[in-house]
Amino acid sequence: MKKTVENRYPHSATLFKFCKKALEIRYEGNVKVIDQDVGSILGYDPADCSHWKKGKKNIHALSTLRTIADHLNLDEGLLIDIAAGKVDLEEAIFEFRGYGAFNLNNRHVEDLKKDFFRNPEKWQKDKQTLNIEQLVGVDRENATAVAERIIEKGKFSESPVYMPEVFQQFTNVNFEKVDNLETGFESQITGEGLNSQLTMRIGSSEIRPYIRFQMAKQLFKFLCMTDEELRSQFSSYPVEIIDIQANIFAAHLLIPANLLREELKTVDSSINLVSQLSESFWVSTPLMNQRLKDYLEFLN
Repeated sequence: MKKTVENRYPHSATLFKFCKKALEIRYEGNVKVIDQDVGSILGYDPADCSHWKKGKKNIHALSTLRTIADHLNLDEGLLIDIAAGKVDLEEAIFEFRGYGAFNLNNRHVEDLKKDFFRNPEKWQKDKQTLNIEQLVGVDRENATAVAERIIEKGKFSESPVYMPEVFQQFTNVNFEKVDNLETGFESQITGEGLNSQLTMRIGSSEIRPYIRFQMAKQLFKFLCMTDEELRSQFSSYPVEIIDIQANIFAAHLLIPANLLREELKTVDSSINLVSQLSESFWVSTPLMNQRLKDYLEFLN
């Protein structure tokens, strides 16, 4: 009988899966990634690579994680969290993919222009062609205003902003905790038009930062379907524009400008600023980095 060895280091096995998926994302499906491609990051032979994959080899040294971070061009803090079991595979992949675009930069504009020529019918609003450049300011101003109204109505006066309390403002938004949910988060829309209902579900008692962001994004997109004012503002915009607006909304809902200003007054300047703020607002450090950049540029 073949002797089997238990998975002694499950977090190392998760790290291996993450590295393989990260390479697949980098190559955009154009290259088939095999196990040895992952092992080659650390110069492992097939045997060592197999041990890492099966959790028989502990990958936890900072120098080793730094090598992986350099190869994948990401923050080694994410790898440290994976190796320590603080972040599961789903969350790690979400963080690696990033939080998306928060403005229409030159690259986005050029890509959307190409899409315009391929699908001009997508770029019509009230029978007029949308001007992509003009949307650069519009998407931020309107999406930010929606988040600020919710914060004001909910009387949120300190961080973090609790998403279940946000949902209580909307009779057509439901929140559930479901045991044995296959993914960390899922949402479902039932009904049609203004009478639609949104149900958001999480698979554990803890709402992780990346799930909070997804919830906020989904809420905005749902409001664009069901809120009469938002429907008139956003409903005819292409999905690419709506997604950027949803990112802006989510960042401002989770990290409101007035609460951010108050937190900045109390942070310890001798400790990492972004880490402190991330903990206060229950968001990831990449999102907090983006929000700080946005705040310093627009001061709100």
